This record gives sequence, C-alpha cells and structure tokens, in this order.
Amino acid sequence: MPGIAELITWEVQLFLLALFGIVAMRLLTGQISTKNLLYGRKNDTGDPIVGPDGQIKGRKKDDTLYFSPERVQLLLFTLGAASYYLTQVLNNPNPGTFPPLPDSWPAVVGGSNAIYLGGKAYSRLWSNNGNSKK
Repeated sequence: MPGIAELITWEVQLFLLALFGIVAMRLLTGQISTKNLLYGRKNDTGDPIVGPDGQIKGRKKDDTLYFSPERVQLLLFTLGAASYYLTQVLNNPNPGTFPPLPDSWPAVVGGSNAIYLGGKAYSRLWSNNGNSKK
C-alpha cells in the first residue's frame, strides 16, 4: 500500500498534468488568445490625425501596435531557461530534490527583464514616431 507521501506526489503530478492539458486545449481552441503576443503598444493616444490637406481631422483614440523585439527575447529566454531546467530536473540523479540553479541565472533573468522593461518604457514615454503632442 502506498504511503501518504507517494499519494501526495501522484496527486500533484495529476493536477499539473490536468492543468497543462487545460491550458493546451484552450490555446489550441483559441479560448486563450495569442493575438499580438509579440507586439507592444506605443502610448500615442491624443496624437493628431492629419488629413491629406494638412488639417487636423481628429485625435487618435487607440495606442499603436508595434513589433516588439524585447518581447521576443524575453519569450525565447524564458522558454530556453525553462526547458534547460526541466531537462536538469528530469536527469537529476537525486529523485525528490531539485537541481541547484546556476549562480549567474538571477542576474541573467534580471537583465532579460530589464531589457523588456526598458523597451516598454521607451515605447511608452519617449517614442512618438515623429509626431508632436499638441
């Protein structure tokens, strides 16, 4: 008869497998939208909309989407780090323990997130595509 620790292990594994299955199904059916996953928004609401005659016809009501390389690098780094660590866990010679994280990982993860946040700050605060606020 299995012990309580083994039952808890099975329960956690079953829960994680079910959670993975639910998320995968919702991604495949479109219930979780990945539209514009790699796009950011420029904070350019209120910028003038200029007509062909040069006159201001109105003001922008929505932010402009732009392809975001900082999102791509953050996604690729996160997926790469997760897959590396998963292989370390699966090949761990000591079952029941997690392998140690490399000492450089907190700095690299922080740097990757800093690049993402810097790109976001630039697009929101300083980039206006040559338009001037009036």
